[in-house]
Amino acid sequence: MNTPAYQTAPVTCPECNTPFATPVLTIIDVGQNPELKALFLSGQINVAVCPQCGNAGMLSAPLVYHDPEKELLFTFAPAGLGSSDMEQQRIIGDLSNRVISALPAEQRKGYLLQPRSFIQLEGMLDAILQADGVTPEMLAAQRAKAELLERLMRATSPDARQVVARENNAQIDYEFFQLLSLNIELAEREGQADAARELLELRLQLLEWSTAGQEIADRDEAIRSLGEGITREELLEKVIEAALAGEQAKVETMVTIARQGIDYVFYQQLTGRIETAEASGDADQARKLEALRETILDLTAQVDAEFERASQRADQQIQELLNSNDPEAALRSDPSQINELFLGVLTARLQAAEQSGQTEQAEKLGRINEIVIHMIQENQPPEVKLISQLLTAEYPDGTGALLEQYQELIGAPLLELMELLGKDLEEGDREELGYRLAQVRDQAAAMGQG
Repeated sequence: MNTPAYQTAPVTCPECNTPFATPVLTIIDVGQNPELKALFLSGQINVAVCPQCGNAGMLSAPLVYHDPEKELLFTFAPAGLGSSDMEQQRIIGDLSNRVISALPAEQRKGYLLQPRSFIQLEGMLDAILQADGVTPEMLAAQRAKAELLERLMRATSPDARQVVARENNAQIDYEFFQLLSLNIELAEREGQADAARELLELRLQLLEWSTAGQEIADRDEAIRSLGEGITREELLEKVIEAALAGEQAKVETMVTIARQGIDYVFYQQLTGRIETAEASGDADQARKLEALRETILDLTAQVDAEFERASQRADQQIQELLNSNDPEAALRSDPSQINELFLGVLTARLQAAEQSGQTEQAEKLGRINEIVIHMIQENQPPEVKLISQLLTAEYPDGTGALLEQYQELIGAPLLELMELLGKDLEEGDREELGYRLAQVRDQAAAMGQG
C-alpha cells in the first residue's frame, strides 16, 4: 500500500475571495489505496475549506481514477478552468501514464489504453457505482431521497415540515433513515453541532410522522424493553404482551434480538399458556397465542438460516483472505465485511488451527486478525483510542503525560465514556481495571478543571 501523493493548489474562496493553498489529490488508484474509494464516493476528497470564512466545497481539479480489479481507468477534465483543451489533455495524459508506469508489466492490460473521459465529476461517480452493480434507478432513488432531506431541512416551520413528510411518506423508508443517520454522524464528526442538532430533531419528528418511522420507533422500544439479563419468563411475558396488542414489529424484534433465550423450555411455557387459555374458555386468546407460536417458529427458523448463511459467507471471506497475496488490501477494499460474526469465525478458525498444530495456517490467520484489529482501532473515535492508551500506561506519570498530550479531548464526552466503561468493567468481573480507569478519570477531571 502506497501513501497517496498530494499536490498543493492555489484556491480563491468564492464567498469571501480569500486566496489560500490547499492539498489536491490528482490520482486515485484503489489498487494501491483501497480506502480512497469510499472517501471519494462520499465527497471527502479534494475538499477545500476557507481559513477565513469556513466555506467548504469540492474542488474541480483534473483527476484520474483507477480500479485494476474492475479494469476501470477514468479521467476527469473539468471545463472552465481557464486552460486550453490541449493543456487539459496533456495533464490527464501525464497522470494516466503515471498510473500505467506504476503497474508491473504483467498487470498492464488493454483497458488502460482506452480510458473513459468525463467532464462532469458526477458522471464519473455514477460510473464507479454502476460498476459496483448500482443501477441508474438506484442512483435516481438515492438522489431523490437526498433532495427530500434537503426539502425537509429547509421547511420554515414544524407544520410545513410535517406536510412535506406526509406527502412523501412512501419515500421515507429505512434507507432514508440510514441516509439521515449518516448525515448526523458526518455533522457530529465535523463539529457542526447546530446542524447535528437540527438533523436529530428531524429524525425524532419523522419517527412520529412516517410509517417507517413508527416501525423503527416500535423496534427501538422493543429493544429497550428487553433490558439486560432478561429471564426466559420475562421474555415470554413481553412477547405475549406485544402479540396480544397487535405489535408485530415488536414481536419480530424481540424474537430476533433474544433468539438464544427461545429454547425448548420457552415453547413448553408458551404451550402451557395456550392450554390455560383453552381451559378457561378464552378461545380468542388461545387462537392468538397459537398464531404467536407459529410466528416464533417461523422467525427463529429464518434467524437460524440467516445466521448459517452469514457464517458460511464469513468463512468463505476468511478463506479468500488466506489465499490472497495482500490480505490487508483485500480487507481495506471492503471493510464492511468486518463485523462481530466475522470476528467470531476468524477467532474460531485461529483456535482450531493452533490446537491442530497447523502452524502456517495459524500464522496467516493471526496476521489477518492483527490487520482487522488495527483497522478497527483506526476507525475508533479519538476518545476511545485515548482510553485504550491510558489503560496500558503507567499511573499516574504515564497517564498524566498522555492527558497533557491530548488535553483538547478532556471534556464531558471523554469523562462520561470513562465512567460508562468503568461500570462495564466492574460488572464484567474486572474490578481492578475498572478501579484503575476510575483513578485515571479523576486525574482527567482534575486536569480539565485546571
